[in-house]
Amino acid sequence: MKKFLVIAGLASLLTLGAVEFSIDKGHSSVEFKTKHLLVTNVGGKFENFSGKVDLDGKKLNALEGEIEMASVDTGNSGRDTHIKSKDFFDVEKNPKGYFKMTEQKGDKLYGILTLRGASKEIVLDLDISDPVTHPKTKQMVVAIELEGEINRKDFGIGGNIPSSVVGDKIKLMINLELNKK
Repeated sequence: MKKFLVIAGLASLLTLGAVEFSIDKGHSSVEFKTKHLLVTNVGGKFENFSGKVDLDGKKLNALEGEIEMASVDTGNSGRDTHIKSKDFFDVEKNPKGYFKMTEQKGDKLYGILTLRGASKEIVLDLDISDPVTHPKTKQMVVAIELEGEINRKDFGIGGNIPSSVVGDKIKLMINLELNKK
């Protein structure tokens, strides 16, 4: 039976063709973490994000995303207020962040990330799940996991904050559950 399910999953993947997907925000996340005082990992997430995904089997034709910078949540309201300030995100002048893929090469996704008005090419590790059928909705569901690292100073984030207080390297972790449109 397991062999049949694997073969059926692969067959559906091969015949999938280019398909647009919507992001299931209830089962997706855009998260980050960095070092505080060079010792502790401190992280957060963005509550409000959206995007478009066009997938052809295991090949992404398009992936675009947008985050509302003011929706940052680190679990500490004082820290969140500071991150939203001119010291870091400057959300009044830069309310949104953007990502647009430029190409996929195997398990690497290349794209342009724009934060605080600065745009830089980044590379993210990519994992695309095999499709499954949701037992209740009968919709096709696929997951995409993206991970990578950026330097906050490349984007003018926290330029006056020493690296010994807030790490320069920011790890990004994006998990998207996608439903076929």
